[in-house]
Amino acid sequence: MPFVEVSTSTGNIKFHYTISTPTCSDAESIDAGLPVLLFIHALAFHNVFHSQFGDPLLRKFNLVTFDLRYHGETTCNTLPNEYGAEEAADEVLALIDALQLPPCHFIAMDIGSMIAMQIAVTKPEKALSILLMSHLCLEELPEVLQVRTELNNLWCSYHPDAQIEVALPGYSQFTFGSELSNLAQAVTDYCGFFNFKNWDSNHSTEYTLTTYKFVIQRKGYSQEALSRISCPVKLLHGGNDLAYPEEYTRELVKNLEQAGVKVSWVTIPNAPHYICLDYGPQVNCEIYDFVMNTMNKASISATPTNVISPWDKILREYGWNPEGLNELDDDDIMVSYPSGAYAQPVNVLQALL
Repeated sequence: MPFVEVSTSTGNIKFHYTISTPTCSDAESIDAGLPVLLFIHALAFHNVFHSQFGDPLLRKFNLVTFDLRYHGETTCNTLPNEYGAEEAADEVLALIDALQLPPCHFIAMDIGSMIAMQIAVTKPEKALSILLMSHLCLEELPEVLQVRTELNNLWCSYHPDAQIEVALPGYSQFTFGSELSNLAQAVTDYCGFFNFKNWDSNHSTEYTLTTYKFVIQRKGYSQEALSRISCPVKLLHGGNDLAYPEEYTRELVKNLEQAGVKVSWVTIPNAPHYICLDYGPQVNCEIYDFVMNTMNKASISATPTNVISPWDKILREYGWNPEGLNELDDDDIMVSYPSGAYAQPVNVLQALL
């Protein structure tokens, strides 16, 4: 998985990126004859699109993703004074130019939705379509703000057990619910390796700026701004999203409709906030059908065979067992808490229900 350096208003960034084509899981460049699906990941999980990049239907396209600032293996030489969707979108646009990507179909989740939406309203010519999962394109809900604040305070508390024993399990509840599948546990452990390095006690300011303030300071878009969007938009909501109710998605749909945007939405039954991992088959069908309806089907390649995700090997090393149990049931891993210094940690489920 290669790197590319870009210069932006926030400083120089060395982006770690991944390209999967019909014939290669980890390509150096896109197949110039095929459409590009650009994936923008969620908070704390830079390879959360594993289930999409290993899907034969979606691998008929160029699939591109990258690690956001202070995520995964992306590095940078500066700490901006302010950092929100506007700054992040400028960085992503610089990456798009550096990789010489054509206008893309944007697929984004959680904080990625903020960046995709910002690009859509400021550079609408860059987006052929936008699919947002578990969007964060309205102001933060008060009850979610409370949970995010407690988790941020725990992470930055410098207590040796606060991060690994409380904050990380708490955020796992927030994203995947009270139970983790074998796949979700492997992804959590793999991403945790990078998160503990990128957000250690020497980088608490970076952590707060890009994972906490980035999210809680967001604002909704005006009708004038939304009216600049020139492509179809689709929203996916998780039926078991503990943080954001279906009404949160309905509100954005209403705002887009009033702005004249062609918008549709669907709820994925039982899916958590981070929809795309364990509910890959359902999500992938929604992505494929949505993208196909926006293009000339004659330009699409045949469905490839023997497709694997670019993260297949590393996730197996972190405990993923695709040949074994991977469904959410009683044998899955339960998120639990220790009985030491933090006997009463953040209980995300109780706070949000």
